[in-house]
Amino acid sequence: MRQDLLVILQLGFAFFTVFSAFNSQGFVEITVLRGISQHDPSSGITSNSGYYSLAIIYFVFTVCNLIAPPIISVLGSKWAQVLGAVCYTSFMIQFLFVNYWLLYVFSAVLGFGAAVIWTANGAYLVQFSRAGKMARNSGILWAMLQSSLVAGAIFLFFVLSYGDLYSSYRFLYTAFTVISCVGIVTLCLLPAAPPLNLDESVEDPLFDDNTDELDVSAPIAPQVSRSWQDEFKHTFSLLRTKDMVLLSICFLYSGIETSFYTGVYTACLSAATALNMGSERIISYAVLAMGAGQISGGLLFGVFPRSNALNRSQIVILGMILHILAFFLCFLNLPMEAPLHKTSSIGYIEPRLVIFCNFLFLFWLNSARRVGPDSVDNWKSNKSVFVAILTGYFLGLADSCWNTQIYTLIGAMYKNESSCAFALFKFFQSLAACASFYYSSVLLLHWQLLALCLGSAVAAVCFFTVANKAEVTEVYD
Repeated sequence: MRQDLLVILQLGFAFFTVFSAFNSQGFVEITVLRGISQHDPSSGITSNSGYYSLAIIYFVFTVCNLIAPPIISVLGSKWAQVLGAVCYTSFMIQFLFVNYWLLYVFSAVLGFGAAVIWTANGAYLVQFSRAGKMARNSGILWAMLQSSLVAGAIFLFFVLSYGDLYSSYRFLYTAFTVISCVGIVTLCLLPAAPPLNLDESVEDPLFDDNTDELDVSAPIAPQVSRSWQDEFKHTFSLLRTKDMVLLSICFLYSGIETSFYTGVYTACLSAATALNMGSERIISYAVLAMGAGQISGGLLFGVFPRSNALNRSQIVILGMILHILAFFLCFLNLPMEAPLHKTSSIGYIEPRLVIFCNFLFLFWLNSARRVGPDSVDNWKSNKSVFVAILTGYFLGLADSCWNTQIYTLIGAMYKNESSCAFALFKFFQSLAACASFYYSSVLLLHWQLLALCLGSAVAAVCFFTVANKAEVTEVYD
C-alpha cells in the first residue's frame, strides 16, 4: 500500500474517533440541555441553551476562519489539527461540570478549534494527495468521517435502551472525552509533511514502493510558502474573485443544511412525542440512517468514482433533488412547532396513515424488544417512524453529494491556495450555520424548510457555473 494512502487512512481514523464523539454529542446536545434546564435550573441552563451554544460555536468559527490560515502557516497543518482536536475535547469535558457560563465559554473555544482543524485538514489533504487522487482521498476521508455517525448511533442506541438522555449524559460525555483523546494521539503520530522528491522526468506522480518518498511532478505543485501576514491578505484577495463569490453561495447553503441535519432534525424527532412514542431511541435510528447515507455517498462519489458516470455538477444536482425530497418529507411528517418545544401535535399526515416498507428496519426493532416489547409493537404500527428514518438517509446522502464535490472542486481549483480557499469555505459555512441555529430557536419548521429548498436550488446553479468552468480548464491542462 502506498505511503500517502496510509497517511490518508490514519487521518481518517483520527477524524473518525474525534467526530464519533463530537457528532454524537451534537445530535443530542439540544435535548440534553433541555433536560438539564428542567432538572437543574440552578445551572442557569435554559431550554434554548443548546441553540445558543451552537450559534456561539459557529459565530466564533466564522470569525476565526479568517485567522486560521496564518495560524496554520505558523504551526503547520498537522499540529493545527492537533490543536483543534484538543479544543473539541475540552468542550465535551465541560459537560461533566456544566453550567451556563462554562457552556458558552467552551462553545467559543470549540468554535476556534473547529476553524483551525477544518482549514488545516483541507490543506493537509491537498498536501498529501497525488495527481488525480484528490477525489479518492476526499472520498476516503469523508466515508471514514461519516462512519462515526454509525458508531455513534449504535452507542446511543444501547445507552438509550437503559435510560433517557438526562440520566445518562455524564456517562455519555465521559465516553466521548476518552474516544476523542484517542483521536488526538492519532493526529500527533501523523507525519508533518510528505518528503518531496521532485523528479522532472516523472510524468505521473507515483509512489515508489521501494522508498518512503513521494514523487511529485508538475500536476501537483509544491505549496507556495507565504508569511502569515501574506496568507491573511491573500485570503481576502481570493474572496474578490468571481469564482469564489459564486462558490460562497454554495458554502452558505452547506452551512444551513448541515445545521439542520446535525441539530434541528434530531431535536424535532425528540420533541414530536406523537412520532417517537415517548422514546428518544428514534434519534439513534435516524443518526444511523444519516451515517449510512453519508458513507454510501462518500464511497460512490469519492472512493469509487468510476462506478458512476456522473460529473461534479450532476452529483450536486442529485444532492439538490435528494435534499428537496427530504425537506418535503419533513414538512409532511413533523409538526411545525417541533423545533421550539415538545409537542403532541402531528404533521400533515397522521402516523397511522403513512405507508412505507419497514422490512429494512425490523432487525433494529426486534433487537429492541428486550427493553420493551409493547413499545416496539407500537413503533411497528407507527409508520411515520420509518419515514423519519428514510428522511435521515436522504439527508445524509445529499450532504455527502454536496461536500465531497465541494472538497474536490476546491482541491482542483486552488492547489496552491488550499488553506485560504478552505478557510473561506468554512467561513461562509459556519456563518450560515450560526444564523441557522439562531433562527431555528424562533422560527417554525415550515419557514426553515422553505429557506432550505430555495437555498438548495440557488446553490446548485452557482456550483454548476463554477464546476463547468473548472472542467474545461482541466481538459486544456
